[in-house]
Amino acid sequence: MLEQMTIRNFVLIENLQIDFATGFNVITGETGAGKSIILGALNILMGDKADASVVRLGAEEATISASIDVPVNHPLNNWLKERGLELEEGSLLLRRTIRNTGRGSIYVQSTPMTRMDLHEIGELLFDMHGQHEHQSLLSPDRQRRVLDSYGDLLPQLESFNQLFHQRETVLQQRRDLVTEIENSKKEEDYLRFVAEELKKSDIKPNEDTEIQDELLILSQYESIHASLECVRDNLRGPSGEGSVGTLHNALGACRKAAKADPSLDTFAQRLESLGYEIDDIYESIRDRLESMSFSENRLDELQGRLALLQRLKKKYGPSLSDVIAFRDRTLGILERSECSDGELAQFDAQLAILDQQILEKSKNITERRKECAGRLQEQIASRLIHLGMPHVVFSIAVEEKECSVHGADLIEFRFSANLGEPMKSLREIASGGELSRVMLAIKTVLAEADDIETLVFDEVDAGIGGAVAIAVGDQMRELSQSRQVIAITHLASIAAKADQHLVVFKDIREGRTFSGIMVTQGEQRVLEIARMLSGDTHQDAAIAHARQLLAD
Repeated sequence: MLEQMTIRNFVLIENLQIDFATGFNVITGETGAGKSIILGALNILMGDKADASVVRLGAEEATISASIDVPVNHPLNNWLKERGLELEEGSLLLRRTIRNTGRGSIYVQSTPMTRMDLHEIGELLFDMHGQHEHQSLLSPDRQRRVLDSYGDLLPQLESFNQLFHQRETVLQQRRDLVTEIENSKKEEDYLRFVAEELKKSDIKPNEDTEIQDELLILSQYESIHASLECVRDNLRGPSGEGSVGTLHNALGACRKAAKADPSLDTFAQRLESLGYEIDDIYESIRDRLESMSFSENRLDELQGRLALLQRLKKKYGPSLSDVIAFRDRTLGILERSECSDGELAQFDAQLAILDQQILEKSKNITERRKECAGRLQEQIASRLIHLGMPHVVFSIAVEEKECSVHGADLIEFRFSANLGEPMKSLREIASGGELSRVMLAIKTVLAEADDIETLVFDEVDAGIGGAVAIAVGDQMRELSQSRQVIAITHLASIAAKADQHLVVFKDIREGRTFSGIMVTQGEQRVLEIARMLSGDTHQDAAIAHARQLLAD
């Protein structure tokens, strides 16, 4: 529900705050007072295009903001959640600024947004019904959703939706397999050559690194061998002397001293541990020297193997792990292409089952839609008769179309207002007055099935009067029992039925024109209704008639 709208420096409006009520709000005023300006501001806040021409002369920017109460279970909450936003104490705050440079900014809950975001919010919260405005109910998709909501088909459609997406997933998997098979057949000879080459190479993980390490050792064989001999000889020379012998002599002397001074025993123990460690190092170095050998053949073998690995990395790499992964993928593609007939048969069997399930469910949905369409069109036609269309024919066509996620039906609202005229699609209706009344009738019938919270009617009374105008006012008041209704009207019989009456006026100050708005009540409202009846607030008959309308 639109709670409050603030407009600053917009066309003739300098600073205006409008508090809207629940139920039926009516906006009246002299022609040219600025009613359309207020509606234009609301349209811009709902995502319409705007340029610098709307900025009031002398101002740098125009600002339109609104506070909207949104129910907890409204679909807009999901829209906000997807964008990391949430309501503030149940309220949605919108603000749009248009600068005199032509640029502007948009904020939703203080977060920058785009005009498309505003448009999506507007579609979820508002229905704007005007002489030339786009109506949401003119969209075939919207008409389908209206019928489905009326018939409580949403749970059934959700199940169908899941089944349809499951079929699309299986079908896409089959398409991917067919594409893969076709590609593998085109490259079969190449893939078999690659697979054979890589299988024959018998590559092992990190093999290139291990070979490089071994080659480094072989290439430095003489230096390593000479260095290790030096280590061995310094630890224990051919005569048994060297570091090992010296350490043993030192250990013997320390033990002898420790007999006289027990505090020296810790040094003896440390020397003994050191002796064990050096003995172990000596024996390991000696064994390594005895096992070392140089093979020219091994060097050639390793260099050849490394060259092979480098060539494979250049072709299929860049790393050896990439080569191994490429080998595994190639083998997998060949293996899969060999057993592809079986996989395709499995996909075909799945699709056949899903197609049958989809066919059965879509038939049930179609039957339900046709049943609900018959009841809904009768109720809408009945409303239209009371709205001054005694010869109206209204129908909801449910026709077959290619199956989609929404079923296999094309839903179209059709209408004929005059006797003998053929029915046309709702979007082909030329008369704004007829279109507004059709929308009003539909909205009244679907008030409980629709999730739109606020309906705005711009001159829904065009081309009507008398008893029809009274009927229009009655229906708008009935609709306002479950939805917020905002209507711009020139008919007193409609304005008199509103819960809140707003009057737009012009004021001239210091040579400039300003548009204003005020809530009118009591005697002031009587005078406004009288003005709408006769154009004169001083005629006793008009005032009496106005009092009677308000009393009724």
